[in-house]
Amino acid sequence: MPFVGRQRELHVAANLIGSGSGAAGLFVGEGASGKTTLAREIAARHDAVLVTASPSERMWPLSGLTAIIAALDDERRAAVDTVLARGRDWPEHLIAEEVSRTLHLLRADPHVVVIDDLDEMDSASITVLSYVFARLRGTGVSVIATSGTFEGRHDFAGLLQTRIHRLSFAESVELAGHVLGPGASRAVLHVVAELTAGDPGILTALRLTPPEVAGEEPLSLPLRVVGSSSHRRPSDDRPRDPRLSALLDLLAVGPVYGVDRLRERARADGVDIDDLLEDGSVVVRGELARIADPAHRLRRHAGLRPEQRRTLHAQAAEDHAVDYPATRRWHESFLDPAADRARLLQGAVLLTREDEVIAAVEFAERALAGEIDEARRCDLLVELGDALVLDGHDLLAQHYLRRAGVSADPDTRLRAAIARLRAGAVADHVVDDSVLTHADPRIGADPAASEMLLCESAALHLHRGEVDAAVACIAMAAERGVASTQTALLARIADEMGGCRSTGALAHPLDAIETGAIDLPVPQTALEQMPAEQALLQAGLLLLREDYPAARRVARAQLDRSPRIAPMWREHLLRQLVTIDVRAGDPASAEETVTAWRREWIPGRSTDASSTLVLAAAAALQSPPVGAEDLVRQGRDRARREGATALLPWFDGVEGTIALDEGRFAEAVDLLRAARTATSDTDPAVTRTLADLIEALWLAGRHAEARRELERFERDAAGAPPRRWTTLALARSRAVCDSDRDGLEAFRVAEAVFRSDDAPLEQSRLRRARERCLPGEAASPLRPLVPTAGAGEGMRALTAHEREIVELVERGLRNREIASALFVSLRTVELRLTGIYRKLGVTSRVQLVSRLRGAVG
Repeated sequence: MPFVGRQRELHVAANLIGSGSGAAGLFVGEGASGKTTLAREIAARHDAVLVTASPSERMWPLSGLTAIIAALDDERRAAVDTVLARGRDWPEHLIAEEVSRTLHLLRADPHVVVIDDLDEMDSASITVLSYVFARLRGTGVSVIATSGTFEGRHDFAGLLQTRIHRLSFAESVELAGHVLGPGASRAVLHVVAELTAGDPGILTALRLTPPEVAGEEPLSLPLRVVGSSSHRRPSDDRPRDPRLSALLDLLAVGPVYGVDRLRERARADGVDIDDLLEDGSVVVRGELARIADPAHRLRRHAGLRPEQRRTLHAQAAEDHAVDYPATRRWHESFLDPAADRARLLQGAVLLTREDEVIAAVEFAERALAGEIDEARRCDLLVELGDALVLDGHDLLAQHYLRRAGVSADPDTRLRAAIARLRAGAVADHVVDDSVLTHADPRIGADPAASEMLLCESAALHLHRGEVDAAVACIAMAAERGVASTQTALLARIADEMGGCRSTGALAHPLDAIETGAIDLPVPQTALEQMPAEQALLQAGLLLLREDYPAARRVARAQLDRSPRIAPMWREHLLRQLVTIDVRAGDPASAEETVTAWRREWIPGRSTDASSTLVLAAAAALQSPPVGAEDLVRQGRDRARREGATALLPWFDGVEGTIALDEGRFAEAVDLLRAARTATSDTDPAVTRTLADLIEALWLAGRHAEARRELERFERDAAGAPPRRWTTLALARSRAVCDSDRDGLEAFRVAEAVFRSDDAPLEQSRLRRARERCLPGEAASPLRPLVPTAGAGEGMRALTAHEREIVELVERGLRNREIASALFVSLRTVELRLTGIYRKLGVTSRVQLVSRLRGAVG
């Protein structure tokens, strides 16, 4: 089986061995954590001898030392054998000193020894080796050893020790793929990776049937694991009160347990479950408790005899008889396999909505293994698929939607189509428009749900840069008479992006949509009640109209809602916030929002081309743009694989801007011209490449071409909606093209166009253009920003604490750095900043700094 993961451990071993002077390192991990596999891989990579300690030899003093000596090269082995022959009756510390001295006296080639399960050696050998290993430097002997915990002993405390961690989620999926074979369903691999928690000992001991592997039959849960390793007690399962151990056994037979019922049973047994909570063995979320480590649960379950499991299921069913019907049915299904399982499937839906997705999967698989009415089964599986999509688990959603089949109810079919569309867009990075046939009131579909399906498809196409495909969906909504506010918002977004060209029967989607006026920006009172999907579109429309504070306000109102909106919408809105920060030219805020966005990604999430474009654009704002070009390369590859070729010019634009900033003018011209040519029919402010193209042409010495592009820019801008970015970009382009005639004055004219609240990025681009076009001129600063009326009075209204924070913000410190400098909490800084913004009438750090500089000027 191929070796999977452990790159960190292999790197540590390679560095230690690579010195050649001699050293020892210890890899410590719990039982079945993959220590033996790691030891074999290190030995194979470094052509080393592998020594495996045997517990059966513990009774023989120095047997472990003898095995290690046998693994040395001939010269060292002969010399150390002589020491042992002479010192047969010596105390252990004298043997250790003499062995160490002998190894230092020899001058031989570097040699590597790998030891598996060092802690299984006899006590005398451990005493000697702990002394010798700590003094290997200069001997040329490198030792890599694996070990479990030493149960209180500290013999090797002086060695470099590295904890062997569980496999990452991606590594677990890869290893599960090798164990289960090429026919494994992706959803099954993800379920297995979650349920084994990265434990390679369990992953390699899994036994699933071929239909289970393919996802055609329900999984047998808890997972079947075989082999002696699966029954060993985990090394972190310390000896404890047997009554607490009995509670863990009770928890092991089910995914979750009612926490109040668990406390009652613990009290009846005379113990307190807080002991289990404090040492991390058990976690509680809401009303449910479970074993914290899924791998620990599997090992404990595998160690129970069948009669024990049956007794525990009976106890658990009794405990949950009143208030937990789904959990009771879980346990009863093991006592009566013929019982109806619909309650379990309902429980899976509820658990998903409470973000207990893995427990939900166990309930669903157990339900599908029994009898459920077919219509009810289909309806509940669609409900489960929809809940999984909203929770961000698209691959699992696809898995259960596929198993739902086709419902006879048009509304159920429509809900399934919406879920399939969303899941496929994230899991497979495609927009499946075949489901749009369900969005038709003429076949009994609900008009509101029909509009949602069509709008979801249109939004996904816009996400991929496919404006014409989005317009076609908008037109379909108008033709079928289901268009309302959501469709109108999408139509306006498509119109802003230059996409409302002739679509056959419908000349312009807005012409056929009667929804009344759409107020932008939305009043604050309406933000809390607005559906997340509509808020996302409102923010997108405000973004295109360059009203960045209002766009942020719409997105933030949704993200701050209580209770929290579904993870899918949170992820979409945070991606939108990154886009807002990028187009507003706010590098610091973009970096912070990217971090928040990434935190929403579930394990195993694969990034599509469009999201990669957002990340690349955010990285390109930074100075220097670390990783931006790698993201561009990845994004192009993904766009081609996904068929999202409309995004390719956007990647050219990002890379062209980077090339311009780095002085690669000819390359910048090629990239920016490719971006411009491919998007020639769009508003210049949408792709935002023309100003950079003009500057790159000018700096490459192609002045006539630069002036022709400037004329084209002015024509395009005259026919497009008025944009602040267009005004600033035209000012920069004119300054560049006039710099050979008017010199510094050309840039002073451009500087006069800027306001205090304009993007700092655009100001810096104008400054860099001046430095590149007029390298011989004195580096004079931009003109002072126009003071903002009332700024001085606003500053006087601030408290002393608020003025401290303002000073640190102006110096460029982030919120966390401010909290550290002032010895206050991060929450305190955020609250004080909110008060400062309100008093000064600003909505962002950029505006605050601009206001301060305006006040000073």
